[in-house]
Amino acid sequence: MKSIEQRRTIAACYCRLSDDDAQDGTSISIETQTKILGDYCREHSMEVFDFYKDDGYTGTNFNRPAFKRMMKDAGNGLVNTIVVKDLSRFGREHLQVGNYLQVVLPDMGIRFIAIGDDVDSDRGSLDYDLMIPIKNIFNEYYPADCSRKTRQAFVTKAANGEFIGSQAPYGYRKSEADKHMLEPDEQTAWVITWMFEMAAYHGYGYNKIARVLTERKIITPAAYQAQRSGRTYAKDPYEWNLCTVSKILANETYLGHLISGKRRIASFKNKKSVKQPEDKWIVVENQFPPLISKTLWNDAHERLKSRKRVSSTGFINIFAGLVKCADCGYALGITNAKTQSNYFICQTYSKKGKSYCSSHYITYETLYKVVLADLREMLQAVKENKEEFKKRVLQKIGTEDDAGRKLLEQVIADLTKKIEDLSNKYDHLYDDHLDGLLSDKKFREMSERCEAEQSRAEARLAELKEELGNVENSLQGVEEFINAAKQYEDLEELDKEILNRLVRSISVGQKICDDTGEHQEIRVNYRFLGK
Repeated sequence: MKSIEQRRTIAACYCRLSDDDAQDGTSISIETQTKILGDYCREHSMEVFDFYKDDGYTGTNFNRPAFKRMMKDAGNGLVNTIVVKDLSRFGREHLQVGNYLQVVLPDMGIRFIAIGDDVDSDRGSLDYDLMIPIKNIFNEYYPADCSRKTRQAFVTKAANGEFIGSQAPYGYRKSEADKHMLEPDEQTAWVITWMFEMAAYHGYGYNKIARVLTERKIITPAAYQAQRSGRTYAKDPYEWNLCTVSKILANETYLGHLISGKRRIASFKNKKSVKQPEDKWIVVENQFPPLISKTLWNDAHERLKSRKRVSSTGFINIFAGLVKCADCGYALGITNAKTQSNYFICQTYSKKGKSYCSSHYITYETLYKVVLADLREMLQAVKENKEEFKKRVLQKIGTEDDAGRKLLEQVIADLTKKIEDLSNKYDHLYDDHLDGLLSDKKFREMSERCEAEQSRAEARLAELKEELGNVENSLQGVEEFINAAKQYEDLEELDKEILNRLVRSISVGQKICDDTGEHQEIRVNYRFLGK
Protein backbone atom coordinates (compact mmCIF):
# COMPACT_ATOMS: atom_id res chain seq x y z
CA MET A 1 0.00 0.00 0.00
CA LYS A 2 1.30 3.52 -0.88
CA SER A 3 2.72 5.79 1.79
CA ILE A 4 0.70 8.92 2.61
CA GLU A 5 1.81 12.31 1.25
CA GLN A 6 3.86 14.23 3.80
CA ARG A 7 1.91 17.51 3.33
CA ARG A 8 -1.30 15.84 4.51
CA THR A 9 -2.01 15.19 8.19
CA ILE A 10 -3.49 11.73 8.53
CA ALA A 11 -4.41 11.07 12.15
CA ALA A 12 -4.77 7.91 14.20
CA CYS A 13 -7.16 8.77 17.04
CA TYR A 14 -6.40 6.54 20.02
CA CYS A 15 -8.88 5.99 22.90
CA ARG A 16 -8.41 3.85 26.00
CA LEU A 17 -10.36 3.17 29.20
CA SER A 18 -9.91 0.68 32.06
CA ASP A 19 -11.17 0.15 35.61
CA ASP A 20 -7.96 1.73 36.98
CA ASP A 21 -8.77 5.01 35.23
CA ALA A 22 -11.99 5.46 37.17
CA GLN A 23 -9.95 5.98 40.34
CA ASP A 24 -8.46 9.33 39.31
CA GLY A 25 -11.87 10.97 38.90
CA THR A 26 -11.10 12.33 35.43
CA SER A 27 -11.70 9.34 33.19
CA ILE A 28 -14.33 9.65 30.48
CA SER A 29 -16.01 7.09 28.28
CA ILE A 30 -14.68 5.79 24.98
CA GLU A 31 -17.58 7.53 23.21
CA THR A 32 -16.72 10.91 24.77
CA GLN A 33 -13.03 10.48 23.92
CA THR A 34 -13.99 9.67 20.34
CA LYS A 35 -16.03 12.89 20.07
CA ILE A 36 -13.23 15.04 21.56
CA LEU A 37 -10.64 13.59 19.18
CA GLY A 38 -12.96 13.86 16.15
CA ASP A 39 -13.80 17.52 16.93
CA TYR A 40 -10.10 18.35 17.41
CA CYS A 41 -9.13 16.82 14.07
CA ARG A 42 -11.90 18.69 12.22
CA GLU A 43 -10.94 21.99 13.84
CA HIS A 44 -7.28 21.50 12.84
CA SER A 45 -7.98 20.20 9.33
CA MET A 46 -6.68 16.70 10.07
CA GLU A 47 -7.93 13.68 8.19
CA VAL A 48 -8.91 10.84 10.53
CA PHE A 49 -7.63 7.52 9.22
CA ASP A 50 -9.28 5.48 12.00
CA PHE A 51 -10.32 5.45 15.65
CA TYR A 52 -8.38 2.88 17.67
CA LYS A 53 -10.28 1.89 20.82
CA ASP A 54 -9.01 -0.22 23.72
CA ASP A 55 -11.93 -0.52 26.12
CA GLY A 56 -11.13 -2.40 29.33
CA TYR A 57 -7.33 -2.47 28.93
CA THR A 58 -4.89 -1.20 31.53
CA GLY A 59 -2.45 1.54 30.68
CA THR A 60 0.36 -0.06 32.71
CA ASN A 61 1.55 -1.99 29.65
CA PHE A 62 1.22 -1.77 25.86
CA ASN A 63 -0.14 -5.25 25.25
CA ARG A 64 -3.40 -3.87 23.81
CA PRO A 65 -4.95 -4.99 20.50
CA ALA A 66 -6.03 -1.57 19.18
CA PHE A 67 -2.70 0.00 20.17
CA LYS A 68 -0.78 -2.73 18.35
CA ARG A 69 -2.95 -2.27 15.24
CA MET A 70 -2.35 1.49 15.34
CA MET A 71 1.44 1.06 15.58
CA LYS A 72 1.36 -1.42 12.70
CA ASP A 73 -0.56 1.08 10.54
CA ALA A 74 1.93 3.79 11.54
CA GLY A 75 4.82 1.51 10.60
CA ASN A 76 3.21 0.90 7.22
CA GLY A 77 3.03 4.66 6.57
CA LEU A 78 -0.76 4.85 6.72
CA VAL A 79 -0.78 7.58 9.40
CA ASN A 80 1.67 10.30 10.34
CA THR A 81 0.00 11.64 13.51
CA ILE A 82 -1.26 10.09 16.72
CA VAL A 83 -3.84 12.05 18.71
CA VAL A 84 -4.97 11.17 22.26
CA LYS A 85 -7.12 12.99 24.80
CA ASP A 86 -4.22 13.10 27.31
CA LEU A 87 -0.99 11.29 28.12
CA SER A 88 -2.69 8.85 30.49
CA ARG A 89 -4.84 7.52 27.59
CA PHE A 90 -1.65 6.67 25.70
CA GLY A 91 -0.15 4.83 28.69
CA ARG A 92 0.55 4.89 32.42
CA GLU A 93 4.02 3.29 32.54
CA HIS A 94 6.28 6.34 32.54
CA LEU A 95 9.47 4.66 31.21
CA GLN A 96 7.73 3.03 28.25
CA VAL A 97 5.66 6.16 27.49
CA GLY A 98 8.87 8.21 27.55
CA ASN A 99 10.56 5.76 25.19
CA TYR A 100 7.67 5.99 22.71
CA LEU A 101 7.56 9.79 22.82
CA GLN A 102 11.31 10.40 22.67
CA VAL A 103 12.62 7.47 20.59
CA VAL A 104 10.08 5.26 18.82
CA LEU A 105 7.66 7.84 17.36
CA PRO A 106 10.37 10.37 16.33
CA ASP A 107 12.27 7.57 14.53
CA MET A 108 9.06 6.69 12.66
CA GLY A 109 8.40 10.33 11.81
CA ILE A 110 5.12 10.29 13.74
CA ARG A 111 3.74 13.48 15.22
CA PHE A 112 2.25 13.05 18.72
CA ILE A 113 -0.55 15.18 20.18
CA ALA A 114 -2.05 14.92 23.70
CA ILE A 115 -4.88 17.46 23.72
CA GLY A 116 -5.55 17.79 27.46
CA ASP A 117 -1.86 18.06 28.37
CA ASP A 118 -1.11 20.59 25.58
CA VAL A 119 1.57 18.34 24.09
CA ASP A 120 2.39 18.57 20.37
CA SER A 121 5.72 17.26 19.09
CA ASP A 122 5.48 19.67 16.09
CA ARG A 123 6.16 22.58 18.45
CA GLY A 124 9.61 21.24 19.32
CA SER A 125 11.40 18.23 20.73
CA LEU A 126 9.59 16.57 23.62
CA ASP A 127 12.99 15.89 25.22
CA TYR A 128 13.02 19.45 26.60
CA ASP A 129 9.48 19.49 27.99
CA LEU A 130 10.21 18.74 31.65
CA MET A 131 6.52 18.47 32.54
CA ILE A 132 5.97 15.41 30.33
CA PRO A 133 8.02 12.93 32.42
CA ILE A 134 6.52 14.43 35.60
CA LYS A 135 3.00 13.94 34.22
CA ASN A 136 3.87 10.40 33.16
CA ILE A 137 5.06 9.58 36.67
CA PHE A 138 1.82 10.94 38.12
CA ASN A 139 -0.17 8.97 35.54
CA GLU A 140 1.63 5.81 36.68
CA TYR A 141 0.92 6.66 40.31
CA TYR A 142 -2.86 6.28 39.86
CA PRO A 143 -2.97 2.55 39.01
CA ALA A 144 -0.25 1.89 41.61
CA ASP A 145 -2.27 3.67 44.29
CA CYS A 146 -5.45 2.01 43.09
CA SER A 147 -3.79 -1.41 43.31
CA ARG A 148 -2.53 -0.67 46.82
CA LYS A 149 -5.94 0.49 48.03
CA THR A 150 -7.70 -2.48 46.43
CA ARG A 151 -5.27 -4.93 47.99
CA GLN A 152 -5.65 -3.31 51.41
CA ALA A 153 -9.44 -3.43 51.09
CA PHE A 154 -9.27 -7.16 50.30
CA VAL A 155 -6.98 -7.79 53.28
CA THR A 156 -9.37 -5.91 55.58
CA LYS A 157 -12.38 -7.83 54.28
CA ALA A 158 -10.60 -11.16 54.67
CA ALA A 159 -9.46 -10.31 58.22
CA ASN A 160 -13.08 -9.47 59.05
CA GLY A 161 -14.13 -12.95 57.93
CA GLU A 162 -15.62 -11.97 54.56
CA PHE A 163 -15.22 -14.37 51.64
CA ILE A 164 -13.73 -12.36 48.75
CA GLY A 165 -13.24 -15.07 46.14
CA SER A 166 -14.99 -14.84 42.80
CA GLN A 167 -16.23 -18.44 43.06
CA ALA A 168 -17.24 -20.42 46.14
CA PRO A 169 -15.22 -23.61 46.76
CA TYR A 170 -16.78 -26.84 45.50
CA GLY A 171 -19.26 -27.96 48.14
CA TYR A 172 -20.22 -24.40 49.09
CA ARG A 173 -22.17 -21.57 47.51
CA LYS A 174 -22.33 -17.87 48.25
CA SER A 175 -25.17 -16.93 50.56
CA GLU A 176 -27.99 -15.02 48.86
CA ALA A 177 -28.34 -12.89 51.99
CA ASP A 178 -24.63 -11.99 52.09
CA LYS A 179 -22.32 -12.75 49.16
CA HIS A 180 -19.32 -12.59 51.52
CA MET A 181 -20.57 -15.62 53.47
CA LEU A 182 -20.52 -19.26 52.40
CA GLU A 183 -23.18 -21.89 53.00
CA PRO A 184 -23.30 -25.60 52.09
CA ASP A 185 -24.43 -26.39 48.55
CA GLU A 186 -26.77 -29.35 48.93
CA GLN A 187 -25.90 -30.56 45.42
CA THR A 188 -22.18 -31.00 46.12
CA ALA A 189 -21.56 -30.76 49.89
CA TRP A 190 -22.15 -34.51 50.30
CA VAL A 191 -19.44 -35.21 47.72
CA ILE A 192 -16.85 -33.46 49.92
CA THR A 193 -17.87 -35.52 52.98
CA TRP A 194 -17.79 -38.72 50.91
CA MET A 195 -14.27 -37.94 49.60
CA PHE A 196 -12.90 -37.49 53.11
CA GLU A 197 -14.65 -40.67 54.27
CA MET A 198 -13.14 -42.65 51.38
CA ALA A 199 -9.70 -41.47 52.51
CA ALA A 200 -10.34 -41.94 56.24
CA TYR A 201 -12.38 -45.11 56.42
CA HIS A 202 -11.75 -46.99 53.18
CA GLY A 203 -8.03 -46.21 53.00
CA TYR A 204 -8.32 -44.89 49.44
CA GLY A 205 -5.57 -42.74 47.98
CA TYR A 206 -5.99 -39.74 45.69
CA ASN A 207 -6.02 -41.79 42.47
CA LYS A 208 -8.51 -44.34 43.81
CA ILE A 209 -10.87 -41.58 44.98
CA ALA A 210 -10.64 -39.93 41.56
CA ARG A 211 -11.47 -43.24 39.85
CA VAL A 212 -14.49 -43.84 42.10
CA LEU A 213 -15.86 -40.34 41.48
CA THR A 214 -15.35 -40.74 37.73
CA GLU A 215 -17.05 -44.15 37.69
CA ARG A 216 -20.01 -42.81 39.68
CA LYS A 217 -20.42 -39.90 37.24
CA ILE A 218 -19.92 -37.18 39.86
CA ILE A 219 -19.55 -33.79 38.19
CA THR A 220 -16.11 -32.17 38.61
CA PRO A 221 -15.64 -28.73 40.26
CA ALA A 222 -14.68 -27.05 36.97
CA ALA A 223 -17.64 -28.53 35.11
CA TYR A 224 -20.00 -27.62 37.95
CA GLN A 225 -18.85 -23.99 37.92
CA ALA A 226 -19.33 -23.84 34.16
CA GLN A 227 -22.80 -25.35 34.53
CA ARG A 228 -23.83 -22.82 37.19
CA SER A 229 -22.58 -19.86 35.15
CA GLY A 230 -24.18 -21.06 31.91
CA ARG A 231 -20.85 -21.67 30.14
CA THR A 232 -20.07 -24.64 27.93
CA TYR A 233 -17.51 -27.15 29.18
CA ALA A 234 -15.45 -28.84 26.48
CA LYS A 235 -13.89 -31.61 28.60
CA ASP A 236 -15.52 -34.68 30.14
CA PRO A 237 -17.53 -33.21 33.08
CA TYR A 238 -17.12 -36.43 35.10
CA GLU A 239 -13.38 -37.01 34.67
CA TRP A 240 -11.67 -36.43 38.04
CA ASN A 241 -7.90 -36.40 38.47
CA LEU A 242 -5.38 -36.75 41.29
CA CYS A 243 -4.61 -33.02 41.41
CA THR A 244 -8.25 -31.99 41.93
CA VAL A 245 -8.78 -34.58 44.67
CA SER A 246 -5.57 -33.67 46.53
CA LYS A 247 -6.45 -29.96 46.48
CA ILE A 248 -9.88 -30.64 47.97
CA LEU A 249 -8.52 -32.93 50.68
CA ALA A 250 -5.94 -30.27 51.62
CA ASN A 251 -8.46 -27.43 51.79
CA GLU A 252 -9.19 -26.45 55.42
CA THR A 253 -12.13 -24.33 54.24
CA TYR A 254 -14.21 -27.52 54.63
CA LEU A 255 -13.64 -27.27 58.39
CA GLY A 256 -15.56 -23.99 58.27
CA HIS A 257 -12.42 -21.80 58.26
CA LEU A 258 -11.97 -18.78 55.99
CA ILE A 259 -8.50 -18.96 54.43
CA SER A 260 -7.39 -16.08 52.21
CA GLY A 261 -4.13 -14.76 50.83
CA LYS A 262 -2.68 -18.05 49.57
CA ARG A 263 -1.73 -16.23 46.36
CA ARG A 264 -1.24 -12.59 45.38
CA ILE A 265 -0.65 -10.55 42.24
CA ALA A 266 3.06 -9.76 41.81
CA SER A 267 2.45 -6.02 41.19
CA PHE A 268 0.09 -3.64 39.41
CA LYS A 269 2.38 -3.94 36.37
CA ASN A 270 2.84 -7.70 36.55
CA LYS A 271 -0.46 -9.56 36.92
CA LYS A 272 1.23 -12.92 37.48
CA SER A 273 -0.18 -14.79 40.48
CA VAL A 274 2.48 -15.91 42.98
CA LYS A 275 2.20 -18.22 46.00
CA GLN A 276 2.35 -16.74 49.49
CA PRO A 277 4.15 -18.47 52.38
CA GLU A 278 1.77 -20.02 54.90
CA ASP A 279 2.61 -17.44 57.57
CA LYS A 280 1.21 -14.76 55.25
CA TRP A 281 -2.19 -16.44 54.91
CA ILE A 282 -5.22 -14.86 56.56
CA VAL A 283 -7.10 -17.48 58.58
CA VAL A 284 -10.40 -16.85 60.37
CA GLU A 285 -11.56 -20.05 62.07
CA ASN A 286 -15.16 -21.29 62.38
CA GLN A 287 -16.53 -18.68 60.01
CA PHE A 288 -18.80 -20.91 57.89
CA PRO A 289 -20.80 -24.10 58.50
CA PRO A 290 -18.24 -26.95 58.25
CA LEU A 291 -18.78 -29.76 55.75
CA ILE A 292 -16.60 -32.19 57.74
CA SER A 293 -15.59 -32.58 61.37
CA LYS A 294 -12.07 -32.08 62.70
CA THR A 295 -12.06 -35.77 63.58
CA LEU A 296 -12.82 -36.77 59.99
CA TRP A 297 -10.14 -34.35 58.72
CA ASN A 298 -7.53 -35.88 61.05
CA ASP A 299 -8.58 -39.43 60.25
CA ALA A 300 -8.35 -38.81 56.50
CA HIS A 301 -4.88 -37.30 56.69
CA GLU A 302 -3.61 -39.97 59.08
CA ARG A 303 -4.74 -42.67 56.65
CA LEU A 304 -3.28 -40.88 53.64
CA LYS A 305 0.10 -40.75 55.41
CA SER A 306 0.08 -44.39 56.49
CA ARG A 307 -1.61 -45.82 53.41
CA LYS A 308 -0.15 -49.11 52.11
CA ARG A 309 -0.41 -50.72 48.70
CA VAL A 310 -1.60 -54.26 47.99
CA SER A 311 1.41 -56.59 48.20
CA SER A 312 2.84 -58.52 45.27
CA THR A 313 1.21 -61.67 46.64
CA GLY A 314 -2.25 -60.05 46.47
CA PHE A 315 -2.54 -59.91 50.27
CA ILE A 316 -4.32 -56.83 51.69
CA ASN A 317 -3.32 -55.77 55.19
CA ILE A 318 -6.42 -54.24 56.76
CA PHE A 319 -4.35 -53.19 59.80
CA ALA A 320 -2.06 -50.95 57.72
CA GLY A 321 -0.88 -47.97 59.75
CA LEU A 322 -2.57 -49.15 62.96
CA VAL A 323 -0.22 -51.65 64.62
CA LYS A 324 2.50 -50.20 66.90
CA CYS A 325 5.21 -51.62 69.14
CA ALA A 326 4.25 -51.27 72.82
CA ASP A 327 7.88 -50.63 73.83
CA CYS A 328 9.55 -48.42 71.18
CA GLY A 329 6.36 -47.00 69.63
CA TYR A 330 7.38 -47.72 66.05
CA ALA A 331 5.19 -49.57 63.54
CA LEU A 332 5.10 -53.32 63.28
CA GLY A 333 5.89 -54.37 59.74
CA ILE A 334 4.20 -57.33 58.08
CA THR A 335 5.59 -60.09 55.89
CA ASN A 336 3.61 -61.20 52.86
CA ALA A 337 5.17 -64.64 52.28
CA LYS A 338 3.38 -67.21 50.10
CA THR A 339 4.76 -70.21 51.96
CA GLN A 340 4.01 -69.25 55.57
CA SER A 341 1.56 -67.29 57.68
CA ASN A 342 1.76 -63.51 57.47
CA TYR A 343 3.11 -62.03 60.68
CA PHE A 344 3.96 -58.67 62.23
CA ILE A 345 7.39 -57.79 63.60
CA CYS A 346 8.84 -54.63 65.18
CA GLN A 347 10.58 -52.47 62.58
CA THR A 348 13.15 -51.22 65.11
CA TYR A 349 14.11 -54.82 65.90
CA SER A 350 14.10 -55.74 62.21
CA LYS A 351 16.37 -52.85 61.15
CA LYS A 352 18.63 -52.32 64.21
CA GLY A 353 18.64 -55.63 66.07
CA LYS A 354 17.75 -56.95 69.52
CA SER A 355 19.94 -54.40 71.34
CA TYR A 356 17.37 -51.73 70.40
CA CYS A 357 14.10 -53.64 70.78
CA SER A 358 12.60 -57.14 70.78
CA SER A 359 10.66 -58.75 67.93
CA HIS A 360 7.08 -58.38 69.29
CA TYR A 361 6.18 -61.19 66.90
CA ILE A 362 2.48 -61.86 66.31
CA THR A 363 0.73 -63.59 63.43
CA TYR A 364 -1.82 -61.76 61.34
CA GLU A 365 -4.46 -64.38 62.18
CA THR A 366 -3.89 -64.02 65.93
CA LEU A 367 -4.14 -60.25 65.82
CA TYR A 368 -7.26 -60.48 63.66
CA LYS A 369 -9.00 -62.82 66.13
CA VAL A 370 -8.05 -60.76 69.20
CA VAL A 371 -9.17 -57.43 67.74
CA LEU A 372 -12.38 -58.91 66.32
CA ALA A 373 -13.25 -60.41 69.70
CA ASP A 374 -12.51 -57.15 71.54
CA LEU A 375 -14.54 -55.11 69.07
CA ARG A 376 -17.49 -57.49 69.23
CA GLU A 377 -17.43 -57.30 73.03
CA MET A 378 -17.46 -53.48 72.90
CA LEU A 379 -20.24 -53.37 70.31
CA GLN A 380 -22.33 -55.91 72.19
CA ALA A 381 -22.02 -53.82 75.37
CA VAL A 382 -23.24 -50.76 73.47
CA LYS A 383 -26.14 -52.70 71.96
CA GLU A 384 -27.30 -54.14 75.29
CA ASN A 385 -27.18 -51.00 77.40
CA LYS A 386 -25.82 -47.74 76.02
CA GLU A 387 -26.07 -45.86 79.32
CA GLU A 388 -24.31 -48.61 81.29
CA PHE A 389 -21.58 -48.78 78.64
CA LYS A 390 -21.17 -45.01 78.81
CA LYS A 391 -20.92 -45.07 82.62
CA ARG A 392 -18.41 -47.94 82.60
CA VAL A 393 -16.13 -46.32 80.05
CA LEU A 394 -16.18 -42.95 81.79
CA GLN A 395 -15.28 -44.59 85.11
CA LYS A 396 -12.45 -46.52 83.48
CA ILE A 397 -10.85 -43.48 81.90
CA GLY A 398 -11.19 -41.52 85.13
CA THR A 399 -13.91 -39.09 84.08
CA GLU A 400 -16.50 -37.89 86.57
CA ASP A 401 -20.13 -38.86 86.09
CA ASP A 402 -22.83 -36.35 85.20
CA ALA A 403 -23.34 -35.33 88.84
CA GLY A 404 -19.62 -34.77 89.21
CA ARG A 405 -19.57 -32.62 86.10
CA LYS A 406 -22.38 -30.44 87.45
CA LEU A 407 -20.52 -30.07 90.75
CA LEU A 408 -17.41 -29.05 88.83
CA GLU A 409 -19.40 -26.43 86.92
CA GLN A 410 -20.75 -25.05 90.21
CA VAL A 411 -17.25 -24.81 91.72
CA ILE A 412 -16.07 -22.96 88.61
CA ALA A 413 -19.01 -20.55 88.88
CA ASP A 414 -18.27 -19.93 92.59
CA LEU A 415 -14.59 -19.38 91.92
CA THR A 416 -15.36 -16.96 89.07
CA LYS A 417 -17.59 -14.98 91.46
CA LYS A 418 -14.84 -14.98 94.09
CA ILE A 419 -12.31 -13.54 91.62
CA GLU A 420 -14.79 -10.82 90.67
CA ASP A 421 -15.34 -9.99 94.37
CA LEU A 422 -11.59 -9.81 94.98
CA SER A 423 -11.23 -7.44 92.04
CA ASN A 424 -13.96 -5.22 93.49
CA LYS A 425 -12.31 -5.41 96.91
CA TYR A 426 -9.05 -4.17 95.42
CA ASP A 427 -10.90 -1.25 93.79
CA HIS A 428 -12.42 -0.32 97.16
CA LEU A 429 -9.03 -0.49 98.86
CA TYR A 430 -7.60 1.80 96.20
CA ASP A 431 -10.47 4.28 96.64
CA ASP A 432 -10.00 4.26 100.44
CA HIS A 433 -6.30 4.91 99.95
CA LEU A 434 -7.00 7.86 97.68
CA ASP A 435 -9.48 9.24 100.24
CA GLY A 436 -6.86 9.01 102.99
CA LEU A 437 -8.68 6.26 104.89
CA LEU A 438 -5.76 3.85 104.48
CA SER A 439 -2.08 4.59 104.98
CA ASP A 440 0.43 3.67 102.29
CA LYS A 441 1.73 0.80 104.40
CA LYS A 442 -1.72 -0.60 105.20
CA PHE A 443 -2.85 -0.28 101.58
CA ARG A 444 0.26 -2.08 100.37
CA GLU A 445 -0.22 -4.96 102.83
CA MET A 446 -3.93 -5.43 102.14
CA SER A 447 -3.61 -5.03 98.37
CA GLU A 448 -0.75 -7.55 98.22
CA ARG A 449 -2.82 -10.11 100.14
CA CYS A 450 -5.78 -9.43 97.86
CA GLU A 451 -3.68 -9.81 94.70
CA ALA A 452 -2.06 -13.01 95.97
CA GLU A 453 -5.44 -14.55 96.78
CA GLN A 454 -6.76 -13.51 93.37
CA SER A 455 -3.75 -15.05 91.61
CA ARG A 456 -4.26 -18.37 93.46
CA ALA A 457 -7.94 -18.33 92.57
CA GLU A 458 -7.23 -17.63 88.90
CA ALA A 459 -4.66 -20.45 88.74
CA ARG A 460 -7.14 -22.87 90.32
CA LEU A 461 -9.87 -21.68 87.94
CA ALA A 462 -7.67 -22.43 84.95
CA GLU A 463 -7.05 -25.97 86.28
CA LEU A 464 -10.76 -26.59 86.86
CA LYS A 465 -11.70 -25.30 83.39
CA GLU A 466 -9.15 -27.65 81.83
CA GLU A 467 -10.54 -30.51 83.91
CA LEU A 468 -14.08 -29.65 82.80
CA GLY A 469 -12.92 -29.51 79.20
CA ASN A 470 -11.47 -33.02 79.52
CA VAL A 471 -14.71 -34.25 81.05
CA GLU A 472 -16.79 -32.75 78.25
CA ASN A 473 -14.43 -34.15 75.60
CA SER A 474 -14.71 -37.60 77.18
CA LEU A 475 -18.50 -37.39 77.27
CA GLN A 476 -18.58 -36.28 73.65
CA GLY A 477 -16.12 -39.01 72.69
CA VAL A 478 -18.25 -41.76 74.19
CA GLU A 479 -21.34 -40.41 72.42
CA GLU A 480 -19.48 -40.32 69.10
CA PHE A 481 -18.28 -43.90 69.58
CA ILE A 482 -21.80 -45.06 70.38
CA ASN A 483 -23.16 -43.35 67.27
CA ALA A 484 -20.42 -44.82 65.07
CA ALA A 485 -20.92 -48.28 66.59
CA LYS A 486 -24.63 -48.47 65.76
CA GLN A 487 -24.06 -49.61 62.18
CA TYR A 488 -21.71 -52.44 63.26
CA GLU A 489 -23.79 -54.02 66.06
CA ASP A 490 -23.78 -57.53 64.54
CA LEU A 491 -20.13 -57.56 63.45
CA GLU A 492 -18.97 -60.87 61.95
CA GLU A 493 -15.68 -59.91 60.29
CA LEU A 494 -13.23 -57.03 60.10
CA ASP A 495 -12.42 -54.80 57.16
CA LYS A 496 -10.45 -51.60 56.65
CA GLU A 497 -13.48 -49.32 56.92
CA ILE A 498 -14.56 -50.71 60.30
CA LEU A 499 -11.05 -50.51 61.74
CA ASN A 500 -10.41 -47.01 60.46
CA ARG A 501 -13.74 -45.74 61.78
CA LEU A 502 -13.46 -47.23 65.26
CA VAL A 503 -9.77 -47.88 66.01
CA ARG A 504 -6.99 -45.33 66.32
CA SER A 505 -4.12 -47.74 66.94
CA ILE A 506 -3.26 -51.22 68.25
CA SER A 507 -0.36 -51.66 70.67
CA VAL A 508 1.38 -55.07 70.70
CA GLY A 509 3.62 -56.12 73.58
CA GLN A 510 6.46 -58.61 73.63
CA LYS A 511 5.45 -62.25 74.10
CA ILE A 512 6.37 -63.50 77.59
CA CYS A 513 6.70 -67.16 78.59
CA ASP A 514 6.42 -68.28 82.22
CA ASP A 515 5.15 -71.20 84.25
CA THR A 516 1.56 -70.44 83.32
CA GLY A 517 2.25 -70.33 79.60
CA GLU A 518 2.63 -67.62 76.93
CA HIS A 519 1.30 -64.11 77.45
CA GLN A 520 1.19 -61.17 75.09
CA GLU A 521 -0.51 -57.88 75.87
CA ILE A 522 -2.52 -56.31 73.06
CA ARG A 523 -4.20 -52.96 73.66
CA VAL A 524 -6.76 -51.50 71.27
CA ASN A 525 -6.81 -47.70 71.33
CA TYR A 526 -10.35 -46.84 70.22
CA ARG A 527 -11.27 -43.60 68.57
CA PHE A 528 -13.09 -41.31 71.00
CA LEU A 529 -12.51 -43.68 73.96
CA GLY A 530 -8.81 -44.38 74.45
CA LYS A 531 -7.18 -47.72 75.31
